Amino acid sequence: MSATTITSESGQILTPTETSLAVHDPRDVALRTAIELWASASTSASVRRRDELIAKKRRAVESFLAGIGKDPGDVTPTDVREHCERMRKENGQPLSPSTIYARVSFLSSFYVWAQRELGINRNPVLLARPKAPKPYQTESSKAWTDSELHRITSVISRHAAGDNLIAKRDLALLLMYTSTGLRREEVISLRGRDVQVTEEGLIIGGRVKGGRYRSREVRDAETKEALLDYLTAAKRLHVLKTDAPMWTRHDHPSLAGEALSSHAFVRNLKLYAKEAGIEHVHLHQTRHTFGRIVAEETGSMTATQDALDHANLSTTTVYVQRISVKRDLHSASIARRRKGLTAT
Repeated sequence: MSATTITSESGQILTPTETSLAVHDPRDVALRTAIELWASASTSASVRRRDELIAKKRRAVESFLAGIGKDPGDVTPTDVREHCERMRKENGQPLSPSTIYARVSFLSSFYVWAQRELGINRNPVLLARPKAPKPYQTESSKAWTDSELHRITSVISRHAAGDNLIAKRDLALLLMYTSTGLRREEVISLRGRDVQVTEEGLIIGGRVKGGRYRSREVRDAETKEALLDYLTAAKRLHVLKTDAPMWTRHDHPSLAGEALSSHAFVRNLKLYAKEAGIEHVHLHQTRHTFGRIVAEETGSMTATQDALDHANLSTTTVYVQRISVKRDLHSASIARRRKGLTAT
């Protein structure tokens, strides 16, 4: 092929290369550049493990196009269906419906971008996307029960009661997660300026999913007290109203002041959970537990949507279906009838 320059409809030059936007050669520079641009543009700068997500998106699209050996504009819905079928039998180990759905969703997202930026006429995924998998519960999606929440909080509180600075920090972190329902990165990446101490509690600000800036009031004296106790013990009260990280490491003098990672906190959380008799702990369970309690307390899907900061009510509906355990309202009555008894 002759040398070409790929230019998007918005006027952006993608790359000068020796090949055109084709996939006959999986090493095609122009195609890979286009996919890279899409993956980067469609991934929020604030998302956790952004580079890993971008790589996952790229692999999903590149493997599809290289596998069928067609230019993106020549792909048909049949090609997408056959790709889904191959993934169900991949290496003799079928992928889960949720994984297949996620990969095809990435492919559809690429085509939406390519229609706008590269002038591709149609999105072949629209007529071939598999059905979304039904809501399910995994260990990471399960909310803690009230008993589990109490037990793990009590364990950390006991450790924090003395001079254990790490436990004081971890208690403040756990309470911040469970009392706000904020996502992993939204709490762990807090800076001093993001937290305002008020008479009633705290006001938490910062970037949330999608890059939006939001402020959230937390009227919880226990969370406020735990945070101030940690900052006081660490001699870090001065970080409020500054750009310094709220949560820092205290496991070695040489690391003092270094920002804490969520992975380091999770390692500690699993140890506390083990002491509390809880297995398979995941940090996102704090958000699920928050959502469960709000849904149960309010009985309102709209109120739960607002508390979880979901853009769409449908997202909240699926979310609550995944984390909730349907309450038993009838088995006691059925048991009475089974025994030949009537209601009193």
